[in-house]
Parts: sequence; structure tokens; C-alpha cells
Amino acid sequence: MIADYAAIAIRHLWKKRLRFFMTVLGIAIGVAAVIGTISLGEGIRYNAVETIKTHSDLTLVTVQPEVRGSTVQLVTGSRIAEIRTFPHVVSAEGITRDTYATARQTFIPVMGIDSSEEGGLLSFRYSRGRPFSPDTREVVAGYRLGEKLERYEGIRIMDRFTVTIREYDASGRPRDTALDLSLVGVLQERGDAIDETLIADRGTVVASRTDAPSYDGILVRVDSPERVAQVVDSIRGLQLGATGAFEQIESVNRLMDMVVLFLALFAVISLVVGALMIMNTMMTSIYERVREIGITMAVGASDRDVIALFLTECSIIGATGGVLGCIFGVLFTALINTAGRSFILSRLGDEFAVLFGGEVARVTPGLILAGLVVSVLLAVLSGLYPAVKAARLNPVEAIRSGS
Repeated sequence: MIADYAAIAIRHLWKKRLRFFMTVLGIAIGVAAVIGTISLGEGIRYNAVETIKTHSDLTLVTVQPEVRGSTVQLVTGSRIAEIRTFPHVVSAEGITRDTYATARQTFIPVMGIDSSEEGGLLSFRYSRGRPFSPDTREVVAGYRLGEKLERYEGIRIMDRFTVTIREYDASGRPRDTALDLSLVGVLQERGDAIDETLIADRGTVVASRTDAPSYDGILVRVDSPERVAQVVDSIRGLQLGATGAFEQIESVNRLMDMVVLFLALFAVISLVVGALMIMNTMMTSIYERVREIGITMAVGASDRDVIALFLTECSIIGATGGVLGCIFGVLFTALINTAGRSFILSRLGDEFAVLFGGEVARVTPGLILAGLVVSVLLAVLSGLYPAVKAARLNPVEAIRSGS
């Protein structure tokens, strides 16, 4: 039965093949536009996320105190111990933060960590120099901070330099303390806040403070990137804040969701135009075939048969347009990934090259399948009203009006 419907539908469509091909072209352009715009957005999303993954430590989570209502939730030793018991937490160590000023008043964020954790918890890699020794005033600089110290302060590897620590007494008057440090290493670029941070032994940082030694945060190492969200939820359950590279990925995904949606809305307009073309084609076909429809119903065809025949024609139009649209969409994305990439970089500048290091647009099998399914469904829905209208024709009146 389906084969019979298809044979009759193809024969009718071929009689008006110019109209058929123009309608198919309208659907194909709509599908190609949707595939092209979504693949472009997904390509940018993929490149941005992969850049973050390459330059960031995905399994490192930084925990800090957080204000809840009028209460500050502090980082304590007991909370560090509790976090260590969480599933998928490899290690958790408290850190102490401070800010030092150089002789030229360059303010440097400082993070004090246990020297035993420098190579394990943080897995530092050095562009030059070596790790600091425990219980000393040796320090290592993040990548960007190391460049700043050398360029603006003249401080190089193995140089000793003096920093100023400013605190305030009970009356609010400032009190400055000088501290001699020795720069022994500069880290490789990480793509996070540590690039701008001076790393020292936690004992050195605590000793330079007159307030009660406490933890200003916790560094948590998770066993895999896939488990970070679970660990972060557990940490936030303790009323503490948690940050890390995962936030950058979440921000990129939220932004690209909006961009892809915005682009897709414009592309959907082409699909709507294609749907209207199908509806117009089928309504025209009904008016041209009124007598034929009447004769078909007079010799025994049911309303269901008439509806099935017209919907089969719509399905053929939608499927053909979907296949052509997917081919056009793939060719469009290939064009973007070749000539389009150079054009985009020439307009945006080389600083955006990291976002377009691979494919600018990414076509997935799921996207192609979605394009085919949407085109067929849209065609069937567009032809539903004309099909029902044809089925409701009175056979006698149809034969008389068509003669």
C-alpha cells in the first residue's frame, strides 16, 4: 500500500517537476541554513572549551570563605578534614593568602602552601628555575607575574628582593613590615589566577602576619574532570564557595547556548518559508486535480487514502529537500573551515586564532539526522491542512467542477 502511494505521488510530482524542484530547493536552503549556523556555533563552543581544557587545571578546585546572610563561613581545619572524606577527592590542603608590595609599589597576590604539596596537589611545571625549599623564604612566580617582575622590577631567577607587608593596628594606623625573599623559579603558563600569583611556603606567609594564623582557602584535587561538579556540590553544601576552570567552561556553554539559539532563530525563518512553499504547492495541486480527486473517491478511495496520498507527496518533498539541505550544509561548513577561517581571522585579528585553531564549524551525525527529521516532519505538517481539505471534497461536486 505504501509503495502504491509512493508511486502515485512520484508520478504526480514529476508532472510538475519545476514546481517540485523549486519547493525542494526552498526546504534545502532552510535545512542548510540551520545546519550551517548551528555547526558554526558548536565549532566555536568546542574550540573555546578545548582551549580552556588545554591551558587550565580542570581537576583543581579552589575553596574560599563565603558570606551567607550576615555570617561569614570560615575555612577551618575541621572543614578541610571533612572535604578530604568526600568521594573522588584525592587531596585537600589549606592555603593562606596575602598581598605584598615591591619597592616600586607593584602589588603582588601571594599564596602560601605546604611545600610538600607543591609538586603533588598543584603539579607545578616550571618554565625556568626550580621549586622552593621548605621552611625558607624562597618563592616561585606564576608565568605572567614572572614576566612583570623581570620587565618592571628587574627581578630575575635567583635574585633576592624585598617586599613590604602592610597591616593595620587596633587604632587603624598602618604598619609596614619588610620581608626579604628569593625568587627561585617561574611556572609555565597555566591559564588561571596562579599565573599572576607569587607562591611561597605557607609557614613563611603565616609568620609574616600578626593576625591569628588561619586558612584563607583550600585547594582540592579531584580524581577526574567528570567528578568535579559532584565535588563542588558537596563543598557548597558546607556553605563554602568553590571556583575553578569548570566555571569558565560553564560560562562558555551558557554564552554559546544563547549564540546558537540566536543564530538558529534566523535560520528557522528559512524553514518557515519552505513550509509555506509546501503548503502553497499542495493547495495549488488540489485545485489542479479536483476532478481527479473526485473520480478517485467515486471509485472507492477513502478519505484516509486521499490524506495518505497527499502526505506521501509532502514526505517525498521533505525528504528530498532534507537530503539536499544536509549536502549543502556540509559543503557550507567545509567552505567556512577553509576560506571562511582566513576571512574571520583577518577581521577579528590573530588574538582570536586560539578559538579557531581547529575546525571553525563542526557538523555531527546527530545534526545531520536532526536536519532530515525536521525537514520531513515540517513537510508533513505543512501538507496536513491541504490533505484534509482534499479529503473533504464532495466527489460529485469535484467531478462536476473539474469537468
